[in-house]
Amino acid sequence: MQPIQETQVLIVGGGIGGLTLAALCRKLNISYLVLERSKKVTPAGAGISLAPNALRVLDQLGLYQDIVRQGQTLDKIHIHRNQTKWRSLDWARVTAPFGYPVYSIERHDFHHLLYRAADGENTVLLDSSVADLLDDPTERLVNVKLENGAQINANVVVGADGIRSVTRRILARQAGLDGKNTIRFTGRVHMSGYTAPMENLGPKDLGQVENQGQEEMGRSVWANTTPAMVNEAYGTKFHPFAETGQFKDIVDRSERVIASNVFEETDFPTMSKGRIALLGDAAHSMTSFFGQGACQAIEDATELANSLQQHFSVPGKGEKGLQRVPLQGGTSGLAQILSDYSTRRSQRAKAVASFSRDYAKVHTGKLPYGMGPLVRKIIYAYMPEWGWTRGLRWLYGHQPTLVDVSNHSGLAHHI
Repeated sequence: MQPIQETQVLIVGGGIGGLTLAALCRKLNISYLVLERSKKVTPAGAGISLAPNALRVLDQLGLYQDIVRQGQTLDKIHIHRNQTKWRSLDWARVTAPFGYPVYSIERHDFHHLLYRAADGENTVLLDSSVADLLDDPTERLVNVKLENGAQINANVVVGADGIRSVTRRILARQAGLDGKNTIRFTGRVHMSGYTAPMENLGPKDLGQVENQGQEEMGRSVWANTTPAMVNEAYGTKFHPFAETGQFKDIVDRSERVIASNVFEETDFPTMSKGRIALLGDAAHSMTSFFGQGACQAIEDATELANSLQQHFSVPGKGEKGLQRVPLQGGTSGLAQILSDYSTRRSQRAKAVASFSRDYAKVHTGKLPYGMGPLVRKIIYAYMPEWGWTRGLRWLYGHQPTLVDVSNHSGLAHHI
């Protein structure tokens, strides 16, 4: 029989949210392990957006300069309606008041930064899928059983295992509910990829993106997407970056294309139950229209790390060096702390998910009473940059950080 490992925080899922929480636990000297069902670290997707509301805590983790080196700032957004250019929006000026810009970075590169910050070589257990978990309040620790027969006990279990969260399904089943995740396909598909260098583009085009206000094609499934499939549906569409103006010029130079169905949450669950908590898409999947999925997982991880450090005493010396130890009396107190985390984060996550959903309606011109095209043009073509800044203050201005980190200095603001 394998010995049962013990840790303070057991994180299910080695994606962006899970690794961010792991890196924060490491900063706080809280012991942790990460369970990743994949046999090797292979993050899915092409690029990722990191906005000011996520960058502040990443700066606190010492990752900001790496993001600067490996990423690209979003400086301008060129807005077209088919072949008609409505405007160029100076996004650097829009985000300047928030202390950080918006960065685009390859998902693989960012995942590697988090993996390193979390000491992944020593803390991430690959090929480890959860079979069951038991949170008995009369027991000192939560017990987690893996499909390979191993068991791990922890003070806290955190489900950071994505939109089809096993952790969430187990909790639902134990509560006598339908053990299915409540996500809905939106009817939209997010496409991304990489192209070979385009000779008609140069340094002046770095940090610039196109926002096309075209109608949806209504195509819902893109299995095993190929450039030919994309060209069939969109190849003749206009794109300003294309040498001839047709999108197929870009697709034909692609090195990889990715099409991901866009899902969103239909029934937000509580983000904690007893000593088990959820974060990221496991709790609140949202559309990708404003690039906030990863940022909200990072916000969750930060708030949860702050909640966890409330439950652990001041650092003390142990066999493994500086490490926090559980306060006495704990299971009910810990459940309440996680419940408070759930209340705080649920409100924020619902607001961001609703904003993302409504922004998608504006972008596609699908608003009630036929007002979509008019509202879209007013916002995209005429709203001044200060209006964008003011409208995004609630989103980008909320920048959670760790509140109890020894030997950290003040954070630098970067523009």
